[in-house]
Amino acid sequence: MTDETRIALKNLLWLQENRDGVEIDWNTDTLSYGDGGGVLDLLTEPGFTPATAMKA
Repeated sequence: MTDETRIALKNLLWLQENRDGVEIDWNTDTLSYGDGGGVLDLLTEPGFTPATAMKA
């Protein structure tokens, strides 16, 4: 498994456990959750959720 995949899965799992209404729209490559959302690529960003935040 690549690091990018691992980060995306950790971020997605964190969102599902901590936000309401988490959904992926594969047709538009968007992610929605609660009152917000963004492009699907956000899931691959380290630090997008506390699950992938840099530890000091």
